[in-house]
Amino acid sequence: MTAPWIRATRAHWQVLLAVALFAAFSLAHTTAFRPVLERYRRAAAESGRVGASLDMANPVPAPSTRVMSLLAANSLATTAAEEQGASGALTAVLLDQVTRLAVRRGLEVLSTEQGLVTQLPGAVVVRARFRLGGDYARFLGLLDDLARARTLVTLDRFSLSAAATRGGNIELSVSQLVLKRTGASR
Repeated sequence: MTAPWIRATRAHWQVLLAVALFAAFSLAHTTAFRPVLERYRRAAAESGRVGASLDMANPVPAPSTRVMSLLAANSLATTAAEEQGASGALTAVLLDQVTRLAVRRGLEVLSTEQGLVTQLPGAVVVRARFRLGGDYARFLGLLDDLARARTLVTLDRFSLSAAATRGGNIELSVSQLVLKRTGASR
């Protein structure tokens, strides 16, 4: 005669196997993924210090006044941005700005060309091309002036070639991002 617990084990072996597998997987999951979970929680807490908070309990810090002033200086009301982008006024401002900086650095402006204007849902991208004459040092000065300008101007591409006069030919493609303000004025 066999013991009652052996008969119960034989009758319900699938249930016992499922419980044993559950216990084994729970133990493996706890030992393998707990360090990963702790590392994630630490990273989420530390990310708030650099301003990229991943922790929903801690809200994202407000941008600094310097960033807010940069955004305000490079944004227009939505209708104004669309109208000025379509009319070419934004392109004219970009052409004027880069031309003034180039002349201030002693570069000769040989030609300017209006580029495409792209209307995005939250911004207008204005592009322009320039052919300049001058040496490399003055071109670096122009790049420095563009970097220090409080505008969202990007240098898309450039090429330098040697020339007998003017020190060299510089072809420059730039674009400017003008943000569209939505909602209440800020």
